Amino acid sequence: MEDVLRKWQKWLGLDDWTIVLEDGLYELSLPESAGCTEWQEVGKTAKIQLLNSEVYGDRITPYDKEETLVHELLHLKLCFLQESENDLQNRIVHQLIDDLAKAFVRANRHEAVNNDIAK
Repeated sequence: MEDVLRKWQKWLGLDDWTIVLEDGLYELSLPESAGCTEWQEVGKTAKIQLLNSEVYGDRITPYDKEETLVHELLHLKLCFLQESENDLQNRIVHQLIDDLAKAFVRANRHEAVNNDIAK
């Protein structure tokens, strides 16, 4: 996952962030989450934690580790829009992050499939 992290970090313009990845955890600080991120925006440092797929459980949507990673990276990209005193704004930003992560990963996978077909 380190290679996947570095690829998306570059694509999202987060090269100037120092990001530590903890992958395959059996428990996260946010229950019911597939990933979580702690960050310090001034120093541009972050720790991203990803859940082990074995403990993801039987949820409505299947576990997609790459999508979860991109979601967590987008929290960094949009960190100044988050954690406001406005709960509605926080929920809207989180939904935007989730929608963008899904769209980016699906677009990347579609492009990869089309490139393989063209070869």
